Amino acid sequence: MPLDIAKYRSWARVPHTEDDPSIGIAWAAAVRELEERTGWCVETVTRTQWVPSAPVTIYGGLYLRLERQGDLAGTTAVYSDSATPPLTGTCAEIMINGLIYVDMDIENVNLTYPVTLTVTAGNAALNPLLEMALLQRVAHHVASRGDDTIALDSTYWDRITGMMGKGIG
Repeated sequence: MPLDIAKYRSWARVPHTEDDPSIGIAWAAAVRELEERTGWCVETVTRTQWVPSAPVTIYGGLYLRLERQGDLAGTTAVYSDSATPPLTGTCAEIMINGLIYVDMDIENVNLTYPVTLTVTAGNAALNPLLEMALLQRVAHHVASRGDDTIALDSTYWDRITGMMGKGIG
């Protein structure tokens, strides 16, 4: 993972480790929220993506956008179709406009849809906008812990995660 609590402590100018348990809780919440709102993976995850039918041809191929985005080098997609026995193998990944797609046009293979993709995605280097949004969100959570009388200002968070969310890279 490109970020960790030590990097957060350095960025937030926290010179001690006494708050690490609280920071860890805030960190986990912020990472989960970022991944759910945007589809970008901060930590390496493996998820199943259901493909009910062949994707529409775009850019000259049968490319399907992955629901979870990471960096291209850290992403793999393994297919399993609904034939008996199922055909399995690895899909080639391609990046288009900053988003990762898999090529469902597999040479010498006729897939029977629906197809299940098992996608492993993660980030060795997180987008700087998402990194800053994550650091800011953790700082907000840490600053407000135990105090329910203040509302978190999420303007920056909303702007960045909205811009990066679900298919805009």
